[in-house]
Parts: sequence; structure tokens; C-alpha cells
Amino acid sequence: MCFLKKREKTSENRQKSRRALLAVLVLACLFGLSGCGVSDFSPVWFVSRKGGEAKKQETAESATKETAKEDAKETTAETAGSAAKERAAAKSASAGSVRTKGDQNDFRVEENQVEEKESRFSKSEMDGKREQIGLSEADIVSQQEAQQGNYYFGQLDPEGKILYVEIYRIFMQWEEEVLLSTNDASLLPLVYQAVINDHPELFYLNGYTYTRYMQQGSVKYITFSGRYLYDAAEVERRQAAIDKVVREKLAEFSGADSYGTVKAVYEYLILSTEYSLESPDNQNICSVFLDKKSVCNGYAKAAQYLLNRCGIPCIIVNGTALGDAHAWNIVEINGQYYQMDATWGDPSYHAKEGEENEGVPDIDYSYLGVTTKEINRNHSADKTFALPACDAIQDNYFVREGLYLYGYDEGQIGAIFGAAKAQGKTMVCIKAADGRAYLEIYDKLIGEQKIFDYFGDAQNNGEYKIAYSGNEELGTISFWE
Repeated sequence: MCFLKKREKTSENRQKSRRALLAVLVLACLFGLSGCGVSDFSPVWFVSRKGGEAKKQETAESATKETAKEDAKETTAETAGSAAKERAAAKSASAGSVRTKGDQNDFRVEENQVEEKESRFSKSEMDGKREQIGLSEADIVSQQEAQQGNYYFGQLDPEGKILYVEIYRIFMQWEEEVLLSTNDASLLPLVYQAVINDHPELFYLNGYTYTRYMQQGSVKYITFSGRYLYDAAEVERRQAAIDKVVREKLAEFSGADSYGTVKAVYEYLILSTEYSLESPDNQNICSVFLDKKSVCNGYAKAAQYLLNRCGIPCIIVNGTALGDAHAWNIVEINGQYYQMDATWGDPSYHAKEGEENEGVPDIDYSYLGVTTKEINRNHSADKTFALPACDAIQDNYFVREGLYLYGYDEGQIGAIFGAAKAQGKTMVCIKAADGRAYLEIYDKLIGEQKIFDYFGDAQNNGEYKIAYSGNEELGTISFWE
């Protein structure tokens, strides 16, 4: 975040001061703008223009970055070697593993147990339990039909789809020690990830365990159990509270088109949720809907939960951001896919631990409806699953709101800031189509101080002051009075 100040002068003095200020702005660009490239809320700079002197003062450091916790570690402990391999696979497929913000780590260790036993159940007894919980052959077929349309389910092969509905049914019934159709434990991490990515409503899960039943040194059966955070009564209580919040929000969203609904969900998540490591449920939707504090996995799952109930396809994306494990979303708007990261759109995510980002806009729209090419500048999706191509721009926030610029256009910029003032807005964010357009707009509005032709807050001492922040990676510049 940066500040410009301007004091009215004669034309001659204005030119002299502008040259002095421009020299300082070059330094600010070198030290501040390059830092702003990571997020819109970078070091705070004061650039004042008073008495013919330009001065600059740094008042805050760059905010640290967040990495989500793991949603659940699906690692196992067959042997020390295989456990290490599965832990690595689980990390690559999950929403996060280790988060460091300041000196605080955002992770929890959930070592799932694997047991090896001689089988003491007959096959008929195990099949009987499967039928009791709705996993007969006929049930499997109908359960697969019910999962059609779920994105990650559709990514699996036929064997994986059968295992998917078995695991899902076990979780929905809070069951333990249920016979699976496979004795290949290596399939479990992938299928488990597909299930939890498709079903944010499974907020009561804390991973899984499985038991291998051995006969003469080989695996005869595998039984599977969920690891549950709460009992059925507590899940029912929490679900009722979540339903109440969601019903109210859905009523507010009704009547909007798909773009308007996605925008409303993005805004709701950011305005109602504080990025915090303190929420005990920050890997699930309870953290957003009930605690109002979460990390990236909670934001992403809550977005999916709301949008899916609005009839808008929304999926979880697992991967990394700036090298740290992270989760965000891909949404479908008017038949096209777009990347969306509500966590990175929340200024509380970028704030230093224990400090408020005073004066910063409440919402950063830079991550609402962006392309894969754009988000790949600082995000990297996990390659385990194929993801939809996101290359459309017509429902990008800035395009839809008339804030998308192909260069410095005085008429368009004047109209943008004029409309903002007419609506009583004190903040405007614009987006440049490419790097050339970004530099041109930045040079004109900030380097040459043309922003004061459109915007600026008059001070008692005769100066005009405006704050700004640039994100060169996504081509956005925010101004606020």
C-alpha cells in the first residue's frame, strides 16, 4: 500500500516538484512496486509533496503468506518405507501440510493406523455388513448414478468409482471396519481425496484408517473406517446451525445471474471471515459458517458448499501458492471456467500477525474470475487430477464491471472514477490487459500524478492524498481516498 500527496502550486513550481517527486517514485517503484507484485497489500509508502520537497517513509513490511493445513492426512503405517511414500503422496494431493506464519505453524499430525490381523470374519459376515449399510451390488450401481456430475468422481477409473462410493457411504453412515472391494491399499489416498474434494459437507472427518487381514502372508481383505471428529448428535447440531446460515445467504443470492452469485459468495466469504490459524475447525466449513475464522481450505470448501447449492459448479483445487500448500476454487460461469481464490482476496490474509491493515480496501477482487495463465504466476495446481481449462475473460470481475483497460485511456479512466464518485465510493480498482498496459497506466496515474485529475482526498493543510497499491502479476491497481 502506498500514498501520494499533492499540494496545489503554481505551474512552474508544480513542474519542479513533480520532477523531484518522480525521482522518489522511481525508488518507490524499485522497492515498493516490485514488492506489490505478490499481493495488493505490500509495504506502506508515504510520498508527500509539500513545500517543494518530496519525501518517502516506509512504515510497514510485506505481509507474510499463508499455507493451509492438511484437510486430513491419509498416510498409513504399513512399514516405515511405505508410510513415508504415502505421506508424500498425501501431501501432494491434499490442500496443505505445513503452514508457517511468523513463528506459528499451521499443521496437525494425524497418523492413521494400519493393522495386520488374521481374518476372524467370514466373507459372508463381511458382505452382510456391507448390505446393511447400503453397499450391495445393486446399491453400488445406484450410488454411482447419484455421484454423477461430481467433478473428482468423474476423474476416476471404474475400480476407483466403486471404491469412491464405498468410502463415501462409510463416511455418511459413520461406519467402521467395513469390507472394501479392493485389497490394494495404494488406491486409498487418491480416492479419499476425490471424495473429500467433492463433498465439503463431510466436515466431521479427520482422515481414515484401514485394517489388512492377512492369510498365509498375503492380504486377504481390507476393511475401512472413518476417523470422526464428532458423534452423530454433535454433527446434527452443527449441521442445523450451518443450514440456518446457508438458508439466509441463499435467500440473499436469489435472483442474481451466475456471475452475480459468484461475486456475492466471494464478497460474503471475505467480509464475514477472518483469516486465522486459531479456529479449531479451520479445515472445514464449520470454521466459516460458525466460527467466522478460517484458513484457505475452509474458504475453498465454504465457497464450494454455497455455490453448489446455488446450482453453480464449483470445485476445490489443491496445490501450492508461492511454494506453500494451498487450496482455492474453479467455478463455472455462463458455461466457462474461471479460477477464484477468496483467501487471497481477503486483506486479513495478507496482514501481519496481530496487526490491522488500516486503510486497505475490504476486498481485493484480483482473484475473482481469473484465467489459469494468470493464477499460475503465483499458484500451482497439483497434477494428480486433470482440471478444466480456464482461459475465458468475459466474466472476469474487471471485465464485467467495466474496469478492464487496454492502456491509458483518459475517457475510460475519467468515466470509471466519475462513476465511483457519483456512487459515493472512495475506492477504485482497475485491471490492465497486459504488462505494457499496466506500465503505461501506472506511469501516467502515479508517475505523472494524473490520478489527482480524477481522485484524491483534500487535507486540511491544502494537500491532496490518495493511497494506492499495485499487483503487477495480475495487472491490477487499487486507489482509495
